[in-house]
Amino acid sequence: MDKNFGFRGLSLAACAMAALFTAQSAKADIIEINNFWAGSGNVTIDFTGVNWHDGSTVTGLHEYGRAGGFLTYNLTTDPLKRNGFQSFCVDIFHSFNFAVRSIDVLQPATIISSTAAADLGRLYTNHHADIDLRSSSAANEAAFQLAVWEIVNEGSGAYSLDAGGFKASGTGSALAQSWLAELGIASTSEYNANIWTVQSMLTTGHGYAQDVVVFAQVPEPETYAMLLAGLGLIGFSARRRKSDTL
Repeated sequence: MDKNFGFRGLSLAACAMAALFTAQSAKADIIEINNFWAGSGNVTIDFTGVNWHDGSTVTGLHEYGRAGGFLTYNLTTDPLKRNGFQSFCVDIFHSFNFAVRSIDVLQPATIISSTAAADLGRLYTNHHADIDLRSSSAANEAAFQLAVWEIVNEGSGAYSLDAGGFKASGTGSALAQSWLAELGIASTSEYNANIWTVQSMLTTGHGYAQDVVVFAQVPEPETYAMLLAGLGLIGFSARRRKSDTL
């Protein structure tokens, strides 16, 4: 039976994009996925393979729904919902609802393969300008979401929406395939993919609900140098104060 897989809406958790640069280890923020970020498209997906989340075998998964990035708020740091950011579903195995709050749990990118994590960062580096605006088209939004699912769920070793364990069609599928083809060309990534596990506040014991990805810019080398220099000065100052008290 068809259903709306990752698109009914979402109980979800993640830091606001600005916080991702400074608070990667933040836990238990309250997050709301309020709606789609911009446009969204109708897509169909089929999957047979291994559920990357729990290792179970999945056969003949067939889903239909709307695809696009999510308008996401961190209500812990932004209770008035002034600074929304965009997140994308990486979990095709569970449903969720819009505007339902949840608790966040940060997961390392290694819950997916290192190759998938790197390719997600490169995908965003190459095409975030196509999806950043709230006026982004349905084709662009759906294409990016389909590309994310292909990267995360494909086990055949090649990214193709027409072949392998994960298949997809519908709005933006041709565009998604062209973006995926670019990943075969060596390039650097300016962004890290951060995977968040979402635990619904409506589920007893805050049970598992959904996983999403948000992207954080990789700091420039000069930023690391300034950070290390600052830490060195802090250490010097602490030693100096200790010495002065002897």
